[in-house]
Amino acid sequence: MKSKTLLAGVCALALAACGDSSQNPEMLKGVTFVSAQPGADITLTFDAAENRVYGKVVNNYNGAYTADGDNIKFEGFASTMMMGEPQAMETEQEYFQFMPMVETYEFADGKLTFVATDGKEIVFTQIEEAPAADAPAAEPEATSAPAPAADAPAAE
Repeated sequence: MKSKTLLAGVCALALAACGDSSQNPEMLKGVTFVSAQPGADITLTFDAAENRVYGKVVNNYNGAYTADGDNIKFEGFASTMMMGEPQAMETEQEYFQFMPMVETYEFADGKLTFVATDGKEIVFTQIEEAPAADAPAAEPEATSAPAPAADAPAAE
């Protein structure tokens, strides 16, 4: 009897030690990523206020997403329609076809990996993170020289 109780306790501790490996979608908000691909870098920013993304390959794009744990779904992508180099245009087309197929993601150590239903992946690197909610606003930089004192001689 004691060994069964001990075994149950050890199992419970082992499960607790594993922790929750689920992702936190809130960690994506306000963060910008880049993925170097053939012919073009793909940028991806998660809006800080809404479940929307935007970025650029050849064209600027935006769309909606929903995320729960490590599951994520992208939809409703729209983009501008400029032409670019053939390899960059091919990369963009593949990206726009890939994103609606994404079903899971992992965000760890500044890397964001999307995995599609067919097992294909794309990896992004974090380049910007959202400012902390309690961070003080940055002071504006001076853009011109200070005005001369009232008793200073005028410049000629």
